[in-house]
Amino acid sequence: MAKHCAPWPAENGWTPKAWIERILVLAIEQHYADLYFKSVGNSYRLSGQVDGTLRTLQQLTPRFAEHVLSVIKYWALLNLAEKRRPQLGRFTFEEHFIRVSVVGDFLGKESLVIRLLQPSLGVQHFTDNGHFDELLNTQPSSGLYLIAGPTGAGKTSTLYRLLRKWSKNRAVLTVEDPVEYVEPEYLQLQVNETANIFYEDLIKVALRQRPDILVIGEIRDKKTAHAALQAALSGHLVLATIHANSAILVVDRLLDLGLDATLVSAALVKSVYQRLVKTKTDTLAAKLSWVDWKEGEAIRIVDDERGTRDV
Repeated sequence: MAKHCAPWPAENGWTPKAWIERILVLAIEQHYADLYFKSVGNSYRLSGQVDGTLRTLQQLTPRFAEHVLSVIKYWALLNLAEKRRPQLGRFTFEEHFIRVSVVGDFLGKESLVIRLLQPSLGVQHFTDNGHFDELLNTQPSSGLYLIAGPTGAGKTSTLYRLLRKWSKNRAVLTVEDPVEYVEPEYLQLQVNETANIFYEDLIKVALRQRPDILVIGEIRDKKTAHAALQAALSGHLVLATIHANSAILVVDRLLDLGLDATLVSAALVKSVYQRLVKTKTDTLAAKLSWVDWKEGEAIRIVDDERGTRDV
């Protein structure tokens, strides 16, 4: 839950660089997940998302906000002159990874979103009645293991919690866009579209490194899905996140991406669905459900609300 021990600074008396640094310190201390800079009328609004709630934090004059956005774009290695095309970048701040997304509207006014990646936080609470412990203690030896859920639900945090449990004495290689959690014991590769290095390219390289566990940050297109499927069919344990509306519908998502149903049936071993809910103390908790698959058939369904049943 966010703390409110320090006020958010107004722009007066601050340089843009110093103001941004102060904002980032406060956001990290108060556990904000995202910061939003948006042009609203004759000013810019700074908002932040914490514990699933969007809060207005400060109003900025357009001139000061433009300087702030330029500094952030510079840190994130983005094109300062580009005002309309979407741009994605990242930088580090006090050992925290910061992701940046910026786009201009039809009037050329930019909106910018900062995602604060705080590995020490992750998803702190589970409402799964011991289900997560069961996930941790049931590691498959090979096959495709997918974690689904809406954006911001903590899928990557959950994936890394599984990895930390399973990676002892095992070679782990990750392919991500970008690398969110730095783990020195893993070999971590990062997509670089500017250099024409894509998911499918890195997955091919990854398999030559002979990992016991291959992690794919997100399956988002046919090429990545196909590469992940082939890796799983070749005897590797492949963990990845994917966007789907339930654990059952993960299969439909894979088919929508153009994968062969027979190959999906042969590779898929588990699909997990995670969403965040508010607890009575206003913290965020993860609710989990999953399906165990064998040869394309759902053989066991585990759900926080409906319990466990064999199929």
